[in-house]
Amino acid sequence: MSAIDDVLNSFPETQSAALWSTLRTLRKLLPQAQEDISWGMPTLRCEGIIITSLMGFHNHNSLFPGSQVHEIMGSALEGYTVTKGTIHFDKDKAPPQRFLTALVRARITAINAGFPKKSGEFRELFAHGVLKARGQYRGESMHGAWSFYRKDGTLMRSGSFDRGERTGEWVTYDSAGAPYKTTSFA
Repeated sequence: MSAIDDVLNSFPETQSAALWSTLRTLRKLLPQAQEDISWGMPTLRCEGIIITSLMGFHNHNSLFPGSQVHEIMGSALEGYTVTKGTIHFDKDKAPPQRFLTALVRARITAINAGFPKKSGEFRELFAHGVLKARGQYRGESMHGAWSFYRKDGTLMRSGSFDRGERTGEWVTYDSAGAPYKTTSFA
């Protein structure tokens, strides 16, 4: 039994069932998410970034997707109690899949909007949490090594930029991840 099993099974039966149902739906929405326990709560991450945590409490269950999600979801949160970074839901009933889909999309939107970082680091995720692109910026321009991925997570193309211009060899990969085309840029 995992630590997540231990946490979710520690609640009364109907509350535990609601939490498990929520987690199963999140797993379907985020098929490549990594799971761990953060701050004592089951947590789903994509590319090391927390998408949401979930936890049960005495009078409710909660999702912890971060405060930016509240702004993005807007009226979709009607009927839910919202506190800073937290969304409460019925302790004996999982939120509907369409709500969890909206929550995941809002969180991915918030994550993508947070890049590039001040360090120049850039990542972009598809709506289901799979990495779409990774690279660096220098100022406003793509710079250095970049990789672009398909929705299934396989590498599609890689190469380098020099202040926004492609440079050197760019490799395109087939759906199995094998190189099939190389293009040279001056």
